[in-house]
Amino acid sequence: MRSLTIRGRDPARAVTFAPATLLAPMDGYTDRVFRDLVLDQGSVGGGLTEFIRISVDPVPKKVFRRELGDVPRRDVPVGAQLMAADAEFVAETVGNADACCAAWIDLNFGCPVKRVFNKCAGSALLAFPERMGEIVAAAVRATDLPVTAKIRAGVDDASRLDDVLDACAEAGAAAVTLHARLRRNSYADPARWEWIAHAAQRLHARPEPVPLIGNGGADVAADFQRMLEQTGCDAVMVGRGALANPWVFREAVGGAAASRDEAIAFARGYFEMLLPPGSPPGPIARFKAFIATFRAAGFWDGRDDVRRMLLREPDPERIRAWFDAEAGAPR
Repeated sequence: MRSLTIRGRDPARAVTFAPATLLAPMDGYTDRVFRDLVLDQGSVGGGLTEFIRISVDPVPKKVFRRELGDVPRRDVPVGAQLMAADAEFVAETVGNADACCAAWIDLNFGCPVKRVFNKCAGSALLAFPERMGEIVAAAVRATDLPVTAKIRAGVDDASRLDDVLDACAEAGAAAVTLHARLRRNSYADPARWEWIAHAAQRLHARPEPVPLIGNGGADVAADFQRMLEQTGCDAVMVGRGALANPWVFREAVGGAAASRDEAIAFARGYFEMLLPPGSPPGPIARFKAFIATFRAAGFWDGRDDVRRMLLREPDPERIRAWFDAEAGAPR
């Protein structure tokens, strides 16, 4: 599979995704623990933090250290995704992310969640391309790192998609990621790859072409190459497909599907890192979100009753015991 290089103001700080595949940031799912476990499986070109909200003050460095690690990964580039309603505090926040070794900066203009939308952040800004451009420009001026923008095709329709693409490109975005749904769409609605094709064509036709990363509807390994070929996009970003099968990236480059042993080891590893023995039960909701989405190696085939039982279980130690027993079950 091809690779993709994105460049900021300093060519020496360019970022290469090899292969041209990225793990999408999904709030409540792709936390640092899950992200690292997926990247450890190999064949992922890059990843992003869950969105980090800029609100009434610049985001401090300690937040980026928590999300990126005190010693950030060197094997796979990991960027910081930021969300802001306007350009205030963007520059200082980007500077803090840069200082904490973010590989690049991504700006979230796609989050559809109501509590975000109602504060005129995330996908709400799709109705205000000029303000989006101001936010992108502020980020670009604040760092030599590449700055990218993640968008949807629109709020209720795609009538302003060209305006949004142009605003991001003219403000200096090193790449744009298009999730091929509208804000009003649910994830059950099909992704509209024709929007990705249109966006790629428009961005590639600029005097200084801008790469387009396609997102949405690439759920299994075969979809990766199909999206590249059908839309002309430069890279593929995958979220829900990776929640179901963290090895989808490996499969996309011709590697083996996950074995049952790998699947159970991943699940147990994620549980132990979220909830070490004796820890408070706070993160149990995150692990239950994992149980609800995980499908690798046919893990829950014929066992939906067990999965539902675990989703209802309030005691993390009983969940731990079930997975420990599963690891010792006969093959």
